[in-house]
Amino acid sequence: MSDWGEAEARGFLQAHGFGSGPFGIRHLAGGLWNDVLQVTSATGTYILKHYVTVLPGTLFPNLPDAEAMALQRLAGLNVAPTFVGFWPEASVLLYDYVPGALWQDDVTAVAELLRRKEAADPTGFRPLAIMPEAILAQADTLFARCTETELVRSWRNRRPVSLAIAPPSRLSLVHTDIGAGNLICVGAGLRLIDWQCPGAGDLAEDLFSFLSPAFQVLNHRTPLQFDQKRTFLAVLALPDVVGRYALLRPFYAYRMAAYCCLRLQTAPEVEIRQRYSTAALAELSALASPR
Repeated sequence: MSDWGEAEARGFLQAHGFGSGPFGIRHLAGGLWNDVLQVTSATGTYILKHYVTVLPGTLFPNLPDAEAMALQRLAGLNVAPTFVGFWPEASVLLYDYVPGALWQDDVTAVAELLRRKEAADPTGFRPLAIMPEAILAQADTLFARCTETELVRSWRNRRPVSLAIAPPSRLSLVHTDIGAGNLICVGAGLRLIDWQCPGAGDLAEDLFSFLSPAFQVLNHRTPLQFDQKRTFLAVLALPDVVGRYALLRPFYAYRMAAYCCLRLQTAPEVEIRQRYSTAALAELSALASPR
């Protein structure tokens, strides 16, 4: 993070027509990269996101323009926060604050949110890898940047064999990072935040990021239980997507493991490195399980 704090936020708001204050401003924890602040003013409560440069060439790029476009594209679908404004020259996005607690265990609400999200038009977003060979190629590129360790070798020995499957019948607006920390509130009010790395791709990728034990661990959660996963997939009620998820899960897991191994070796914070190590091991354990 750049530690873009209260003074910078206050100056920005005043300069861009949000009044002279007073502003209630506080830094929010949770994000690994950007400066995220909650802003309270006479006109409402907002989230101000100031984007920073992230580790290049990973699975999760930091794309301010894409997040702004996603929030506008999702307007009215009860999926994402309400867009307020975007200032690319300042790398700042403003959207309405979503009140409520972080998601806990309502898998039905997540499935219903993903069904609502399917109404969004994915045109114009970066293309995502949707076939096994392309997913493997991304993983191989990430692993090539890693120093050889026992964990890296364990995963490379589990590299899945590519298979021929049909492409998805349609492309979706894919979030790519549906961890528990990006889900706010409950039930029909559930919203998905942090759209800085969306793409046009296979909805199966969003299924993976929600169901993956690595994503849960990285969000300070325990992996979902078998019954929770079964309920989620049943409520989703998209058999073609669920079938593709089942086929692609080993490829997504291998690629996610490559990302975790790279972050394990490059993150400066000890706690972050430990979390990525635990995530990679959790994904390895899950891949060995038939359920």
